[in-house]
Amino acid sequence: MSKELQRIIDTLVAETRIFPDTGGLLFAVSGGPDSMVLVDVFANYCPEIKKRMHIAYIHHGIRKNADRELEFVRKLAEKIKIPFSYKKIRMIKDNKTSLEEQARIKRYQSLISIAKKSGCSAIVTAHTMDDHVETIILNLISGSGLKGLCGISPVSKIDSDILLLRPMLGVTKKQVLMYLKEKGIDYMIDESNIETKFRRNFIRQNIFPLFEKLNPAFRENISRTSKILKDEYEFLSLIAKKEVEKKISVCEGTIRFSRKEFVKLHPAIQRFFLRRVLMDLCNLSYPVDFTTTETIRLSIISEKKQRYIDKLKIFLKCDGDSVILCSGKKEKKFFLKKPVKLVVPGETLILETNWKIKVDEVNFSKKFLVNRDISVAYINKEKIEKGLVVKSPDRNEYFIPLGMKNRVSFKKYWKTHKKKITSLIEVPLVITDGDKIVWVIGGSISQEYAIEKGKKVIKIMFKKTQPDFSSGEK
Repeated sequence: MSKELQRIIDTLVAETRIFPDTGGLLFAVSGGPDSMVLVDVFANYCPEIKKRMHIAYIHHGIRKNADRELEFVRKLAEKIKIPFSYKKIRMIKDNKTSLEEQARIKRYQSLISIAKKSGCSAIVTAHTMDDHVETIILNLISGSGLKGLCGISPVSKIDSDILLLRPMLGVTKKQVLMYLKEKGIDYMIDESNIETKFRRNFIRQNIFPLFEKLNPAFRENISRTSKILKDEYEFLSLIAKKEVEKKISVCEGTIRFSRKEFVKLHPAIQRFFLRRVLMDLCNLSYPVDFTTTETIRLSIISEKKQRYIDKLKIFLKCDGDSVILCSGKKEKKFFLKKPVKLVVPGETLILETNWKIKVDEVNFSKKFLVNRDISVAYINKEKIEKGLVVKSPDRNEYFIPLGMKNRVSFKKYWKTHKKKITSLIEVPLVITDGDKIVWVIGGSISQEYAIEKGKKVIKIMFKKTQPDFSSGEK
């Protein structure tokens, strides 16, 4: 065995570190050079992996040799005693999606279906370094952002409980062909790889030879650069995630944040921030494209009052310092469907939001009389008659703000103090005792519940918890 052959085997065997510990492994095999090396290495040099292997072939009906390929892969699986499955898919004429993209989507859908039926926890494909570099070049000429220039990831989640693994990204096409030649392994030739109407084939046949003349190691260099960009992308993502968790308020499918705080961020973090928020709001498994993200970003910066983003089917509104993003063509007004009884003492989480209200019994202190923290209220415990609840206010409710003598309607109070209150919470909420307002969250308590020396005190604290953005950039 040559040193180069051993190097290829070692490279692939080392990649078993990305394989899950349990479940079957579905190997996507076309019979082409790449997938034949993939199967040969793991079936012959990784006995523990071979026990978990299952081979699948997807028949697109596009290639003339598809039937021959199917039979070739079936016989391969039979020869090496590995379970085999196949699926035929129909391609339909679709002006919105290229044949290349449609085939890719349907292929993965079929592989997921087979994986679930055969008890596999991962799908293993034979993407090589050449495929990785092709992807980067395609993304570059398409105007992709940093994410696209990271290329193909060795590990990604393709379904809720299925991983997509690509252990051959460290191997070039040249190494693949050398491996097959030295070991005398037969393989199928995909005639569609010759047709330059497909973008990847054009890059492979026309662009790669030019790069090869400039630098024979261009594949390795581009691949190395993509790893650096991936690290930087993940670092920026982490910063953006922290900013999102600190700055946004989530309530029933509507996301709100401070325009002033958003504008302070660096443009790169603004874009990452928006992609995270939009992926969550629109329930996407992939980042929003640059053009759409930039349209929204510039609308926020220029304080455009409102607009509908047709591509994402979302509504954007800038209302004073508040930026509002929600699904649909208009702003959704938030109301608590019903009052929520507060745990006294204890914490109460408001469902469908990232808000929490904590209530404690504390001893009186003079400093409570000059409280400047709008997220905290101190009230006279002995004045509470029916128990505390949080609810959306009736605009015609009345109360006497602290330090005043006359009653005012909530509607009038909100109009006067909206700017101050919305720096804490973007929608009106009140805490009441029966039908009496005790505290307008972010604003004043009622004079009726003012604390007194020698009386027991209830401390109410409103805070935002961190919304779940654990999926991150998918």
